[in-house]
Amino acid sequence: MILFTGSYTTEVLPGLEGFGEGISTFNFNEETGELKRLYVEENINTAYLVISADKQYLYSFQEVMPEKNPHVLAYKINDDKSLTLINKQPILGGLPCHINFIDKKTLAVACYWTGNVHIYPINNDGSLNPYSQILQHSGGSVNKERQEAAHTHMVYKFNNQVLVPDLGIDKVLVYNIDNSRLTDAYRIDTPLGGGPRHLVMHPHGNYGFLMNELTADVSILKLNDGKFQVIENINSLPDSYKGLPSSSAIKLSKDGKFLYCSNRGSETITIFSFAEDTGILSFVGFQDVFGVTPRDFNLSPCGNWLLVANQDSFTIEVFKIDTNTGLLDKVSSNNESKSVSCLKWL
Repeated sequence: MILFTGSYTTEVLPGLEGFGEGISTFNFNEETGELKRLYVEENINTAYLVISADKQYLYSFQEVMPEKNPHVLAYKINDDKSLTLINKQPILGGLPCHINFIDKKTLAVACYWTGNVHIYPINNDGSLNPYSQILQHSGGSVNKERQEAAHTHMVYKFNNQVLVPDLGIDKVLVYNIDNSRLTDAYRIDTPLGGGPRHLVMHPHGNYGFLMNELTADVSILKLNDGKFQVIENINSLPDSYKGLPSSSAIKLSKDGKFLYCSNRGSETITIFSFAEDTGILSFVGFQDVFGVTPRDFNLSPCGNWLLVANQDSFTIEVFKIDTNTGLLDKVSSNNESKSVSCLKWL
């Protein structure tokens, strides 16, 4: 199985520095859990990736400040799973941090620094057209250091809508998709000071789970009269951890029974079980990530493996999932890439 990783290659901001090379292609052995790097495609701060549904194209961006002229990048996935750059388009924003499809021929890029979302049409050959729409968020919230302005952090497509968690304004903005454009639908109010970062939806569509970076709380979202709202907040940090919360990724097993979230600082993956019939999220355990700064992790498509990218200790840790309990068991470690910030399966 093929895994692509994005990485930081240079300083983004003070305290956030990268030593990677760009986008790497790995082979993953599903029998042994071993990773082996095959190729590297060099570029600047290719921090997040998305792959087209037909698996022919990969898209990324350069996570840099506005004055360094960030671009969104289009790559052809070759037969040997190496990458060839097709073209790039300017991003009129700063620190792009997430990228996703809103339909088969349209990409959206969320820019953290400037609090906006850029929409890019895609041609039949996988190349990108210039942006067709920019959605600008505004406002702030109670954390004056981190929430002085809007900070869009993710683009999540769900049915015919797009949900955009905004860390700076403590809201998830929901947009309708209308002919490859986004139009306002409604807003989900989230706990003040929480800093919504990433979310995931239950496969049956009635619940969602939102990771709040600044408090490490998981907000449970429930669908009511066609709109999601927060019904409960559960902390994901160990009681022994007294440092500053800095949650990152959140993922759900494909059967919807187990929820996983990563916490930088405590260097842990928190494991919850979820009972859809009652809406109760229950703590299962903490897993040490055997490294520093678990910025991203991902579950294998077969559901048997969980891989963690430890950004600041330069490893990808491989865990076997007990599908009955949700618990993790470390199997192997790979140190062929530095400053990995994103893991995407082909």
